[in-house]
Amino acid sequence: MSKHQNRNAFLAILAHLGWPLLLGAASCSVFYVLVHRGPLNLPTVHRYFAAHPVLIIETGLFFVGLAALGLKAWEVVLQYWALNVVQITPAPAAGHKIEDAGSLIQQLDQQSSPARQSYLGRRVRDALQAVQRKGSADGLDEDLKYLADLDAARQQDSYGLVRIVIWATPMLGFLGTVVGITRALGDLDPQQLATNIQQAMEGLLAGLYVAFDTTALALSLSMVLMFLQFLLDRVETQALSLVDTQANAMLVGCFQQVGSGRDPYLTTVERMSGRVLQASQDLVRRQAELWERTIQAADERWGQLVVSSGSQVQAALQGALEHSLQHHADELAKVEREAGERAARRWEQLQTALSENARVMRGQQEEMVRQGEMMAQVVKATGEVMGLEKALNENLRALSGAKNFEDTVMSLSAAIHLLNARLGKPDDGPHIELKKTASKGRAA
Repeated sequence: MSKHQNRNAFLAILAHLGWPLLLGAASCSVFYVLVHRGPLNLPTVHRYFAAHPVLIIETGLFFVGLAALGLKAWEVVLQYWALNVVQITPAPAAGHKIEDAGSLIQQLDQQSSPARQSYLGRRVRDALQAVQRKGSADGLDEDLKYLADLDAARQQDSYGLVRIVIWATPMLGFLGTVVGITRALGDLDPQQLATNIQQAMEGLLAGLYVAFDTTALALSLSMVLMFLQFLLDRVETQALSLVDTQANAMLVGCFQQVGSGRDPYLTTVERMSGRVLQASQDLVRRQAELWERTIQAADERWGQLVVSSGSQVQAALQGALEHSLQHHADELAKVEREAGERAARRWEQLQTALSENARVMRGQQEEMVRQGEMMAQVVKATGEVMGLEKALNENLRALSGAKNFEDTVMSLSAAIHLLNARLGKPDDGPHIELKKTASKGRAA
């Protein structure tokens, strides 16, 4: 047994003894507070519960036993509650396999602590552990009977403190009787008995009161505890019977059995076959793991090769692309240079043509300026001719009756021709026609 198990056992013992003692002491203290300062402050109560230290000790033991019975009653209530809580997976038609015992134990471990510590929870768990340990469900009935006997013995042991209190309480009463009688006889004075018998009898009776009151209180309290213990024991025994029934219903016949008492070797063969099957499964699993590691290593190697090949292909493509791009850039630079040279030559030709056109346009502009000046002179001359023509017409009208009109006209015509010759233009101006009209002694 390990140190941890020893420590748990020691803590369990302290829990079974400590809580009843603690609760009993607290209840007894409350009771005596009520006796001395509460509603129980009565002469009769003082006589039977506080008149002598033995009475106080008996009352304290009674409250300790009562506290133990109260805690036990709470445990019994939890046992009945666990009958409806503790459950495992029902067996299929073919029954549970022996390997399923572990999963059933795990189901019990997942339940609450009171359910696991109950009679039913412990018994089912112990039976499943026996099946798992033996690797067979043979002898499960005997295991359940053995576990039932253990629970019965555990039940009887759980009332040990109450039994001690029930036994010790009358012993204290008898001790109080002996002490009371001894005190009464010790305080009895023969001289006082001879002189004052009334006072001597009162002292004797006071001692006898203590002697018989302690015994009466002890017997009364012990009978109360015995009656409560009997009732609680009957209730818990009924709970154990229900636990036996339910545990048998849950486990008996729920596992697959191979072989029987007449053929005990069949179970051994089945167990050996199961172990061979388990070893084969382990071998297949290890082989699968080996294949998985091999495939994983090959996959990693293939990935490394793919990465390396990709790097090489990338480097080769990068070099080829750089060479092609450099060649293309050189060609583009050459084409750009030739295009620039051709554009420069075309620009020079265009500049030359533009310069020639500008020179021609300047000549044309100068010619147009000259022609404009000439036209201005013509217009001016035309205006003068028109003025002269007007003046001539007026003169002709004035001279139409003169004698020498024809001579004047000829002179004017000559003057007009002379003027046209000076202007450098043919004589396309208006002509003056002289008409002879009949007049009376005057030219028309």
